[in-house]
Amino acid sequence: MGREKILYEVRPTHIHHHYHPLSISSNGGDMHHRRYFFVACFALLLILLVLYVPAYHEARNRENEAHSVAIPGWSYNTSRDVGRYVLPDNVTAIIPQLDLCSSPELFLLVVVCSAVANFKERAAIRETWASFPSITNSSNSVRVAFLLGEPDNSTLQDLVEEESFQYSDIVQEGFVDSYNNLTLKSVMMLKWVSTHCRSVRYIMKTDDDMFVNINNLLRLLRPRAVSNLLVGALICGARPIADTQNKWYAPHYMYSGRVYPNYLSGTGYVMSRDVVPRLYQAALKTPLFHLEDVYLTGLCAHAAGIRPRHHPAFSYAKRKLDPCLYKDKTVITSHHVNGSELRKVWSQMNSPQLDCSSFTASTTAAQKSGAKSGKQRITGLKRSNKCF
Repeated sequence: MGREKILYEVRPTHIHHHYHPLSISSNGGDMHHRRYFFVACFALLLILLVLYVPAYHEARNRENEAHSVAIPGWSYNTSRDVGRYVLPDNVTAIIPQLDLCSSPELFLLVVVCSAVANFKERAAIRETWASFPSITNSSNSVRVAFLLGEPDNSTLQDLVEEESFQYSDIVQEGFVDSYNNLTLKSVMMLKWVSTHCRSVRYIMKTDDDMFVNINNLLRLLRPRAVSNLLVGALICGARPIADTQNKWYAPHYMYSGRVYPNYLSGTGYVMSRDVVPRLYQAALKTPLFHLEDVYLTGLCAHAAGIRPRHHPAFSYAKRKLDPCLYKDKTVITSHHVNGSELRKVWSQMNSPQLDCSSFTASTTAAQKSGAKSGKQRITGLKRSNKCF
C-alpha cells in the first residue's frame, strides 16, 4: 500500500481523490502570476522598443552625416544660403555686358555656361551654330552669350577681358568658377537676366560642349506666345548617387530625399521670360544643391509651382554625327560634341552638295545610344506618360 500511495501521488491525474485541495489552488495561483509577469515583461519590452527606434535612427543619421564624404567647397558646415553668394542687392558682375539685351526685338537669348579656360570651345561655337543668320542679321532677334565665373589667376582673367573686348559676348560674374559651383553660375544667370534682359521673350541655358540647332528652336518657340514655359529633356525618377567616386555623388546632408523631383537635363533647357524671376526668388529661399539641373529645374521649379516639360528634340546624349540628322526638325540639341566635331558637322550641314532627301530620323540610332550614356547618372530612371 505504501508503494501504491507513492505512485498515485506522482501521477495525480489518475486518482483525483488523493490530490489535496490546497495544492490545486496554489498551482493555479502560480500560473496566474506567471501570465501577468510575462505580459508585463512584454509590455515593457514594447515600450523600450518604441522609445529606442527613433533614437537609434536619429543617432544613425547623425553618424551617417558625420561620415559622409563632403562635396569639395560644400562641406557639412558650409552655409548653403544662396543669397550669401549671389548677393541679390549688390552688383556682382565683373563683365556685365550691358548691350547684349539692348535690342527691343530680342526674341531669344542663349546663355552658354562655359569654364573660364575653355577658349577653344567658345571659338568653335562662334564659328558654327552661333553664326546662324538669325543671330548675325540686323534684326538681332537672337543673341548668344557666354557666362563665366572668376579664374584663380590674373593671366586667365587678362585673356577673358581680351576675348570680351573682341566679341562682346562674355558675361562674367564674381564667384569661383568650378564644377561644384555650377549651381551658383545658373542662379547668377537668372540674376543677370532679371536685371538686364527684361524685354527678351525666351532664355536658353546650355553648355559649351553642345550643338544647338537655332532654326529648330525658333520653329518650336515662334508659333505662339507661351508663358510659364520650362522645357528640355525631362528626367524622372532619378535617385541620389551614394558612390563617392561618381561625378554626380550626392551626400545625405545635401539631399535627404529618396528620389529627385522631375527635372530637366542641364545640357540644354528653355524658359519663358516670366519664369526667370520666379525661379530666381525660389533659389534665394532654397538651400543650395550642387547639381545645377536638379536644383534649378527640379527643386526650385517645384517650389515656384512650375512644371518642367519634356520635348524629344532636346537630348542629354551625343547623337550620331550625321549632318542630315543635325538639320532635321527633330533635333534641337546634341551633347558631348567637341570643337572639331562641331566644325565638321556644321560644314557638312551647310554644304550645297548635301542631299537629305532620303533621310528620316528613324533611320538613326541616336536616341538608343543616348539612353545608355544617360544611365551613368540617372540611376533608377523611370519614364511614363505621367512623367511627360
